[in-house]
Amino acid sequence: MSLRLIFGFVFLFFVFNLSADTNSSSNFFETYIDASQKTISDKVVKWSDGIDKTVGSWISTSDGDTTCDGEDMQNSIDEFFQSEKFINETEKSYLRISLGSLFQSKASTTFSYKISAQLPLSRTRKNYKLFIDDIEQNYFDDTASSTSKDETAPNIGVNYFAKEFHGIESKYSIGFRGLSAFVRARYSRNFKVGKWTIEPTQQFKYSTKYFAEEETNIYFDRKLDNLSLFRVSLHRKTMAHYDGMDYSFALSYYLTPKIYKGVSISQIFGGNTKFKYVINSTIPATLSEPFGGISNYVTSIGFRRSIWREWITYEVQPAISFHREYDYEVNYMLQLKLNFYFGSI
Repeated sequence: MSLRLIFGFVFLFFVFNLSADTNSSSNFFETYIDASQKTISDKVVKWSDGIDKTVGSWISTSDGDTTCDGEDMQNSIDEFFQSEKFINETEKSYLRISLGSLFQSKASTTFSYKISAQLPLSRTRKNYKLFIDDIEQNYFDDTASSTSKDETAPNIGVNYFAKEFHGIESKYSIGFRGLSAFVRARYSRNFKVGKWTIEPTQQFKYSTKYFAEEETNIYFDRKLDNLSLFRVSLHRKTMAHYDGMDYSFALSYYLTPKIYKGVSISQIFGGNTKFKYVINSTIPATLSEPFGGISNYVTSIGFRRSIWREWITYEVQPAISFHREYDYEVNYMLQLKLNFYFGSI
């Protein structure tokens, strides 16, 4: 489905929604939309359950333990904002469709869509999870964006969650990105220090076609009350065939004053030990002198809320950036997103 068709669908969706209050077919339309969403969500969960039973029979495991411990995250701020950290750790079944656009004063406007899904297999004695994941990093994520720009194809594969060992949680993945096979390992552990929760994570990845990479993320979380969370994030990353090391430092504040509504404020400092930038268009980046230090300063504020139905959310995120590539001149940015969720989330 092309991006133009997707936006056309969204446009028609909201035209119908706006007219629903002024014509007699409103009840029928809303009933139809709710029924369609429930049908798709039920199918996502049903497919996951069916695959779960099949894989469980292949490895001769019992159905005695058929449910997860069901950690209740209804009021979780991290879950509401759908952070990368939460997506990496959740065991829920879901299908997520996200439409987005990014407007910049120093660069051209971009439009994109992203589809991802997770199908956990909780019946198996060894915890497996099928996944479809778009690995392209969001410019406004709490972690630094990758120096690689060719990683746009989705990951498709299976995750294996090993048993906790001395408090260390491990996740191993095998899959494909296009025609390239990859393996990935992720390790994490939580510590409690006073009112702070500290979680360091380490990830390794090797691809047969692209390159090897490794990255470290450390999260320092402090829940201020039931409605707000303060997070300090540290990030570093290295990749084969790329000089230097990416790193970033981020301060983030999350607030959910009302149900299905949230605000986030972030200050991000990002750089590379050997960052290469173009001074003018006649000098290739490969020939420019490397710069070691912070090359980008980003301040952003995001607004997120559910509209019409809790499974439809929109995000508005204005930001300003000061990047060395633009001689630290201000770059005004605005990101818009429309998200659809089906399944357990």
